[in-house]
Amino acid sequence: MAIHIMGGVYREICAWPERFHLLGSAGRAALCITNLSRDEDVVLHSIIAKRDEVELTELFAFSKCKLDLSFQEETTEFFYDHPLATPKIYPDDFLPGELPVYSDHNADGEDVVLFGMIDCVPSVRAKTLIYDPQNARIPQLLSQMQCSGEQVIYVLNAGELSHFYKSHSGVAEKALQDQARWLLDHERVECVVVKCGAQGAYVCVAKEGSGWVPAYESHPIDPIGSGDSFVAAFSYFKLIKGLSYLDAAKYASISTAFYVQNGVLTGAEYLDDFAKTLKEHKPTDKKKKVYLAGPFFSVSQMWLINEAKSNLEAFGFDVFSPYHELGIGPAEIVAPKDAEAIDNADIVYAIFDGHDPGTLFEIGYAIKAKKPVMVFSEQSTEKQLKMYAGTGCIIENDFATSIYKLTWL
Repeated sequence: MAIHIMGGVYREICAWPERFHLLGSAGRAALCITNLSRDEDVVLHSIIAKRDEVELTELFAFSKCKLDLSFQEETTEFFYDHPLATPKIYPDDFLPGELPVYSDHNADGEDVVLFGMIDCVPSVRAKTLIYDPQNARIPQLLSQMQCSGEQVIYVLNAGELSHFYKSHSGVAEKALQDQARWLLDHERVECVVVKCGAQGAYVCVAKEGSGWVPAYESHPIDPIGSGDSFVAAFSYFKLIKGLSYLDAAKYASISTAFYVQNGVLTGAEYLDDFAKTLKEHKPTDKKKKVYLAGPFFSVSQMWLINEAKSNLEAFGFDVFSPYHELGIGPAEIVAPKDAEAIDNADIVYAIFDGHDPGTLFEIGYAIKAKKPVMVFSEQSTEKQLKMYAGTGCIIENDFATSIYKLTWL
């Protein structure tokens, strides 16, 4: 039995920490499945530039993955400032209404894992179809495309689900579980799996039990491709191992923890032992308040404050940022309000490099107030961090990892 993977193979470039990959959603999913089991036949259907064929072929040289490629002038590139950043996409002149249709009839009638594509609209008639919309610009429902399956499963993230619900239901946003049930009914599919990042995943099933599967805490965390690894593992455990939807999603979550920590997947037989080393993180409805401490007196400092604020909010935190809430004002006004905000916060996230006196005071005040403190520091020495480590602060030198770990406090 072969699993057919159809979707984008893209160049992924991360500025910091520096990363270069020729993978994309479909390429990564194919690689992950071949890592889970060297015995499975995988066929990767995608479009790349002809000059990248050799590099991609070498990537799969020692696996049972067959490449079924079409060619275009350029391979699409995704450029990230950091792993949590919204990527810039090149070329950037794709118009949704003018995208070409990409179909490969070799995948028709087979078990297909389909990813939405940025540079074309895929078309397939599958036996079992597992679909991740995965379009960073305008995700599309299967009912809007020339795609179908005898059995259809959606695996998508919470943002994509919210986009579909708002644009198609015509009503105000509801709870995630209700949105998942809406998509299940609207698209008449067997199952909807909603990836919720550090909160785990929600599995909504038409005929058997629905429910949450936990996320698993890992360290360090490189989140680029985490969703792709989840889809790949879910597809493997559902299509090859025949597990229930909930069990397949649970193993997908464990696999994702391994992937973001190591950058590759391991054999499926090792995942149970790996899971024993992990701590489960179950979803919560509580919206925690975070006080964002850090300097904002230069372009680079302001850029990092803005990045931290937007990513903390994207992770579901209620963020108090002194600059955004109060601005630069007189000490007798700003200082008491900052102290009050720390008192009202659940957690303090402090950008430490630069050793700004105001930030150091805020950390000390938070420690005295017995608030958990996450110190993000890339360049400070152990000596400079000594007092903070000794008073219970959590110190992290990787930006993406620091945000995830904050979620798990």
